[in-house]
Amino acid sequence: MSAIPARRRTRTIGMLVTTLAMLAIAPLLFWVGLSAVLDSTGGRDALADNLPEQTFPITPTALMLTTDGDGVLSSATVFVLAPAGVGGSIVPLPVNADVGFSPDARQSLQQVFADGGADATLVAVESLVLMTINTVATLDAPQLAAALAPFQPYTVTLASDVETGNEQGDQPEVLNKGTVVIDASYAAAVLTAGAGRGDETARVANAQGFWTGFTTAVGGGRAAAASPEVVPATFEEFMTRLTAGPVASRGLTTIELDGDENPDGGDVVQLDQSEAVFVFASVAPGSMSAPKLGPTFRVEAPPGYDLQVKLTIDKILFVGANVLSVDTTATARADTVFLVPNEADRTRAQVTDGIFGTIVFAEPTVRIDGIDVTLVLGTDYLSSVEI
Repeated sequence: MSAIPARRRTRTIGMLVTTLAMLAIAPLLFWVGLSAVLDSTGGRDALADNLPEQTFPITPTALMLTTDGDGVLSSATVFVLAPAGVGGSIVPLPVNADVGFSPDARQSLQQVFADGGADATLVAVESLVLMTINTVATLDAPQLAAALAPFQPYTVTLASDVETGNEQGDQPEVLNKGTVVIDASYAAAVLTAGAGRGDETARVANAQGFWTGFTTAVGGGRAAAASPEVVPATFEEFMTRLTAGPVASRGLTTIELDGDENPDGGDVVQLDQSEAVFVFASVAPGSMSAPKLGPTFRVEAPPGYDLQVKLTIDKILFVGANVLSVDTTATARADTVFLVPNEADRTRAQVTDGIFGTIVFAEPTVRIDGIDVTLVLGTDYLSSVEI
């Protein structure tokens, strides 16, 4: 009987020692367990689910097509409203831009319009610039002149002569190359005259000159009747909102297609798609499409590296990924990092390791709706891009 209390005391002391030992190592076990969770796919994804989410601002888009007196497509212009709901961006497209994308299937926007009208042209433009367009309108020369009348006169620099075909009035039948001051009817002629004659590249240069003059004429904008918070329901309302604030215009680079690249010898050019993505992903990220099977990218870079960013976008598109957003106002940093909220997308991001080598991941602080990978380009990489 005397041995039982002794054994009890021994067990009690042992349990006390074990308890104290467990209490001593509990913080370590907690940290090991937490680290295991955080380092696991489930842990990172759980944290990713708790990240604050950002969405892109609403930036409605529109496509304006114009025709000459014979119904030939004479110009195609994409408009994007600014996030504020007034003002925005203007990007004229060449109507001889190829949308067949191969030597044996060359087809210009002009041909698409002739075969399928505005609806078919809208689809072709969306595939060309990789962006969804909300509304489309087709205007002939008189309708275009009426739309442009509120902002006349226009000071326009023409890259080549424009034959207006107007034998009436005291203005010339030909607008000579150089800087001219014109009213709305002659502005309409710049966008409609000479279509389908086999020299659309020269015509789009004049269109770019007109839209530059248009931005100056609009200035700070005209008062809009509609609320800027409401998405425009019609093309007319869209244009009212566009001209209610400052607007900017820029053209896109094209590449001549000849020889084996253009066996039929048609008047077609190749639009620089990576430049188009650079432009539209900068002003309308919420409208960009992702037709490729790879991940969706947002590209960030500091100011002063636009060409290097455009060339990088070209490489990202080439490996089958998508670029939906571009920001060239980021704070400069030396190293390049990938911000990827979801573990599965880290693997998908490695499709670009041929471009950037070993990929360095950093922990994101936000989740951006529709974006799998935020690529922050460092100056070390940007300075190494061959121009």
